[in-house]
This record gives sequence, C-alpha cells and structure tokens, in this order.
Amino acid sequence: MKWLALILAASAAFAAEPLRKWTTRDGRAFEATLAAADGLRATFEQPGKPPVVASLASLSAEDAAFVREWRTNWRHPLIVPGSLAPWPAQAIAPAGDLKSTTEDGGVFAYESANFRITSDLRIPDGAATDIARVFEATRSALIAMPLGLHAGGETERYRVSMFREGTAYGAAGGIGGSGGYYDGRTRRMLVLLPNLGITEANGIVRLDYAKNIFILKHEVTHQLISRWHGRVPMWAYEGIAEFVAALPYAQGTYSFQNTGPAMRDYLLKWRKTRDSRSIRFVPPAKLMAMTGADWKDAVGRGEAYDLYNSSGLLTYYFIQQQGGAPFAAFIDALRRGEDEASAEKTHLLRGKSRESLEAELIALAKKLGVELTQ
Repeated sequence: MKWLALILAASAAFAAEPLRKWTTRDGRAFEATLAAADGLRATFEQPGKPPVVASLASLSAEDAAFVREWRTNWRHPLIVPGSLAPWPAQAIAPAGDLKSTTEDGGVFAYESANFRITSDLRIPDGAATDIARVFEATRSALIAMPLGLHAGGETERYRVSMFREGTAYGAAGGIGGSGGYYDGRTRRMLVLLPNLGITEANGIVRLDYAKNIFILKHEVTHQLISRWHGRVPMWAYEGIAEFVAALPYAQGTYSFQNTGPAMRDYLLKWRKTRDSRSIRFVPPAKLMAMTGADWKDAVGRGEAYDLYNSSGLLTYYFIQQQGGAPFAAFIDALRRGEDEASAEKTHLLRGKSRESLEAELIALAKKLGVELTQ
C-alpha cells in the first residue's frame, strides 16, 4: 500500500500530538502522529513528510478502536485540509435485507441498516426497498466524500415518516407544497407520497417515483448533515443537499464521476423548453448572507428554484477547488466553533470577496453549458 510505504519510516515526535506505534490489519507496524480522523479514515503525520490518509479498516482492530475513541472529542479535526483523501469513484449502499412489520393504528414500518421508515400507506416491498436503498446510499456517499462530513458514533436509526395525503403530512410538520421535509425539532424526515409519485386509489397503489428520487436524496442529506453538523450556513446546508441530489445515482450506487454533466442536467431540470439553457440565479454576495428566515421568505415569494439552483452551483464551485479542501476546512472550522465570518474569509474566500465570486460562477456555469441570468 502506497500510504504505508510513506509512513513506515519512524521519525521524531511532534509537539502537538505524541508519536504512537500503530499496526496495520495485516500485522505491519509504523510510528506516526494522529492528526485527524472522521468516521471512515485517519490522517497521519510525520515531520518533513506530507500527511497520509488511511482507512480505519486498514488498521488493527485495537488501533481502529483507539481512533474512534479519539474521535469522540469533538474538538479534534476530521480532516487535514491540505491533504484530503482522493475522491472515490462511487459509493454503495450497505448490503442487507429490508425488514417490514405492521404496527398498531395501520402504520407500516420498514427497517434497513441505518433507517427506520414508517408509512400510513402500505408500500410494495420493491418500492420500499428502493426508497431505503436511496437513504442508505446517500449516507454512504456523504461518508465516502473526503470532506470530513461524518464523525461516526451513530447510536440509533434515522427516522423517516411517509404520508399518503397532505393533511397528515402537514399535521406532522411538513411544509405545504413540498414533497419532503426534514424537521429539525423532531429529527425526523417527512415524505408526502403523492408528491414523490406514490398514490393509492381503490386499493391500487401506483408507483411513479423514479423521476422524483432527487427529493429523497435532498431531504435525507439534510437529515444526516443536521445530525452530524450543528453550524452550517443556509446556503451550504441547502447546497450540500443539492450537490448530492445532482450526483449520478442508480440502484443503490452513487457515482462521483461525470459530475459536471450531472450538475448541468440537474440545474436545468425545470426548464420550460428542451433547448433552454438559461436559469436565474442569486448572486453569491446575497446568497451567502441569507439566514433561514430570509430563505423562507424568499421561497414564499416564489424564488425557490433560483435559491436551490444557486446554492447547488455555489457548493459545486467550492467542491471543485483543490478537491474540496477549502470547503472541507470551512465546514470543519464551523464544527469546531470558529466564527462563521472568520471561517469563510480564511478558508473559502482566501483574499477574494463574495462579490468577486459572481464572475467565477458565471464562467463555471458557461463551462457546464448553462447561462446564468438575474
């Protein structure tokens, strides 16, 4: 393994963290300082050498457990920004059968490895499996991204509630006109089945949800990021969800390849004509200053598509910079308590202004084959 060759040579101790002896899963030993770790990988450092990232699965069981315990201190970094792991080619939902049960009150429950789904409409097994697979694959994708989004340590399944009609959906906290909503108060994702494309009439369940899978991808990203990170600005909160929703996905597998064409198609999904390549966008200076209340007001004025497209494109822009290192540094700085304005200036803007990003976004969109207008 290339990373092992880089760290097998012992060296003097770091001042920040002591050198420690580590053992790989196949029994080889090395000395290094643990600099960062997320729920999947550890980053090791030695004086005079670039940091090296290794999966926890490549370490001995004892050392992997040590890293996970070290990770429980939230102040420890998830990543070393200048030395992120390479992006994987894909992320796959974990294997496992979906377990279904019937509860009191006509509620149907479905459990996968990490999610518990309830519905007041009995979902055919194949469709329920598809839905659960989207959730599981999205979790795998967010963990696989080398952006330090996942700290590990999950202790319970994520809850999803699905409803056959709007009254029950609204009573549970769903927003009118939406197909899905993550309620941070109850930590539950809500899904309105008809807006997803699942309806029931005269005892017959109709399934037309394939084109609306992006709703599930978007909302479950909100659920996961909200649980893993408490301090994400509104543009990034929505932007990460839009970036994930745009990623190529099929049958439990996300691809991180050909993201440009996928983002273009996603941005243009609501175009009025097939030949249209134009979308309206919100300039970064305005978008990045918006609070949750600002966002809600703008959506109420009919600006939802502009906001979601703009946040998705802006997040995609930052992720394209140095493999996502500035964006990862920004998110991790916020997680560890750094002031948002300071973290943005240090890690994202890096001498630029919010206003100057507008020209760069227009150029990026043009490269993708999209024209931005205001």
